[in-house]
Amino acid sequence: MSNKLPVVTIQCDWNDVIRMPKGEAWISAKYLNENSIHDKLTTSINASDGKIKINFSSNYQYVSHSNLSLVVKHVGSNLKVAFVAPTKVYKVHTKAVLSVDTAENALAVSSCEQDKLLVWDSRTGEVVLDLKGHGGPVYKCRFFPSGIVVLSAGADGSCRIWSAETGINPVTLKGHKMSVADVTIIDRGRNIVSVSKDGSAKLWDVGESNCLDNILEGYGPINCCTLTTTNDEVTVENEREVGTGNKLLVVGCENGLVICAHIGKREEIFNKQLETPCNACIFVNNAVIVGCSDGQIIQLNLQNGSLIKKWTESASPVLSMKELPNQMFAVGRQDGTCTIFSLLEAHSRIRVQLTGPDCDGIRDIAFNGKWILTGSRDSNVRKYDFNQVIVHYKGS
Repeated sequence: MSNKLPVVTIQCDWNDVIRMPKGEAWISAKYLNENSIHDKLTTSINASDGKIKINFSSNYQYVSHSNLSLVVKHVGSNLKVAFVAPTKVYKVHTKAVLSVDTAENALAVSSCEQDKLLVWDSRTGEVVLDLKGHGGPVYKCRFFPSGIVVLSAGADGSCRIWSAETGINPVTLKGHKMSVADVTIIDRGRNIVSVSKDGSAKLWDVGESNCLDNILEGYGPINCCTLTTTNDEVTVENEREVGTGNKLLVVGCENGLVICAHIGKREEIFNKQLETPCNACIFVNNAVIVGCSDGQIIQLNLQNGSLIKKWTESASPVLSMKELPNQMFAVGRQDGTCTIFSLLEAHSRIRVQLTGPDCDGIRDIAFNGKWILTGSRDSNVRKYDFNQVIVHYKGS
């Protein structure tokens, strides 16, 4: 058995196919830098009980299935793959989705290439508000912890604060010289950080619409950022700066640099040079995880940036990542795959694939404790039940 793991993918409408008595769908396994090995699944009627039976070639072992999931084992690698179909597909946009977020109160916010920024109900798909004000595409939209305030940022170089109840835009943050690629909210949201293609990471006082400082600058275009808490806490004297004394900011740059800085201290902790652009970054279990343009996923030590682990299963560029409970995280790629990984060694040969897009990139991923939402280049937002994911990591 090889230590290398393949990426196993399946026809996007497999959950419809397995309901048919004479259905057929493709399933494929691809090792990095090797040709795909194509197979198919077929369905037939079981003579003894009249139920539909799912049949595979000798390359796969059937494990189980339900209305929304199909679990197989890839025999050659002993990799267990659970394919999970969306519970709902929302067509709130007509162009490719750029960003999506969801709050615990079931409100969702999303943006698309049509320069739309919409607040909508993730239970019904009904659009509640059309937020107008940005001059161009909105690259990131996020809810504040309250779930009733939205932060957006985009091509016009501004960040905007919106009421998700009224649509009012009371605060606009201007100061970046180029487009804003990502944003992160500190604690309850008195302060936020934005990162831009102009090479700066700015700390903002939301209440006074004022830039307090550049946390980082001069490293070249920044693509992504994430925030975590550290035990290394300092007292911050500026009363307009709230909750930054124990916060670390990590950014990923177009030139492959990953930089970690202590916000309260204004001090660089480490910088790590990777081989290709860093498109997404998150914190999981007190480690930095970076998704790169060459498809690699890289786990770095938070103290010094040293390499902990690499996942090199796919060459498709990582476009989005989201941390999940129990040391899990989701990775969205340009080829339309959305894969759940676990940091636990016991789960190293388990993957959950959130299916639906037909080779259309996953631009953003959101999670509200119960549902995972993905925003795709095919203009759809898909909703997945997290219980359908976590069940596959129990008892393994």
